Amino acid sequence: MSAESLIAEANALFVEEEYQSAMAKFNQAIELDDKNSSYFTHRSFCHYKLENYTAAMADAKKAVELDPKNAKAFLRKGMAAFSLEEYESAKEAFEKSQELAPAAATKTWIRKCEAELETEKDDDESSEDIAPKKAQAAPKAMEEDGPPPLEPDTKLPPKAQTPAPSPSPSPQPAPVPAAQPAPQPAKPDSKPAPKSAVRYEWYQTETHVTVTIYLKNVKKEDASVQFQDQHLDVAIQNVPVTNEYRLNVELSDKIITGECVYTVLGTKIEIKLKKSKPAKWPALENTGTQVRSWDVVADQKTHKGLAYPSSSKHGAKDWDALGREQPEEKLEGDAALNKVFADIYKGASDEQRKAMLKSFQESGGTVLSTNWDEVGKGEVKGQPPKGMEMHNWKEIHE
Repeated sequence: MSAESLIAEANALFVEEEYQSAMAKFNQAIELDDKNSSYFTHRSFCHYKLENYTAAMADAKKAVELDPKNAKAFLRKGMAAFSLEEYESAKEAFEKSQELAPAAATKTWIRKCEAELETEKDDDESSEDIAPKKAQAAPKAMEEDGPPPLEPDTKLPPKAQTPAPSPSPSPQPAPVPAAQPAPQPAKPDSKPAPKSAVRYEWYQTETHVTVTIYLKNVKKEDASVQFQDQHLDVAIQNVPVTNEYRLNVELSDKIITGECVYTVLGTKIEIKLKKSKPAKWPALENTGTQVRSWDVVADQKTHKGLAYPSSSKHGAKDWDALGREQPEEKLEGDAALNKVFADIYKGASDEQRKAMLKSFQESGGTVLSTNWDEVGKGEVKGQPPKGMEMHNWKEIHE
């Protein structure tokens, strides 16, 4: 089977979200032809869907190396870098993609990078504000306590002669003790307790809830995440200022604990909770409000994008709002053809899919049929567009 045929099969499997099977086909195609930039671009996106972000980055870089004008390869490189939290690199890649092939979707990615970089900048400034205050605490305490008392003189005076008895003084009236001021109540400490710079965000899909805690340089051994039927308990040790961060909440609905996972990354901890049923949670923490069926929410006429509640001082991020009014990207050439093929393939039966693959491959991409009764009878002849001739590639090279 040719590399092109394998890529066509891989793309069809990709549309069906069968990413592992698609990956196997992409690997076979690249073994046959490792000089095609678009093949590495396709496989990079498959790695991205499988959350193999490092591999996705490697394939995107290879695609760019093979074709420095491959805008899609720069787009995939940016997406991989964004997932690896390399926001500067991601922004550069998206800007290059936008320069080669302007697209609304790429603009949205650039704005996402700018938002993340701005958040990182604000977090760094918050950390710098906290450090000087802590350093000033010791000298201030010294001033309040006053200087240390002087050491008493331990030397004995020289032996003196016995003095002559002096005349008894006339009796003096006993002094009246001065009135002591009433004790003042202790003033409460007006300084607020130091606040933690840690913040978190959460969002949900039909099947999962994702909680992201933004905290840099956390060691895996310092993070403890416990899942219970309707409870999430997060404890992180060695946190700046407060020493420990705790997120302990009763969740809005039950979760499947065996399918919940968490990942400790360089700048955050990402927790993925598996919902026990498709439902729209009104909040992360249980407020007594009943959860609604996801189907009911999806069927409502007024549809809103995914909400991203946040404890950030900047408020929640709504990524959908960044591109809500952007027009859909218009596909051209091979990309448009692949989309047509994929759309038809997605809704076809097994027999129709078999007919599509056979007709498309045997005709050199000039015939696409879903009629297996007709296609299965024999080889499908190519039908070139009007005014063009059909040539077999073997004939050309003989």
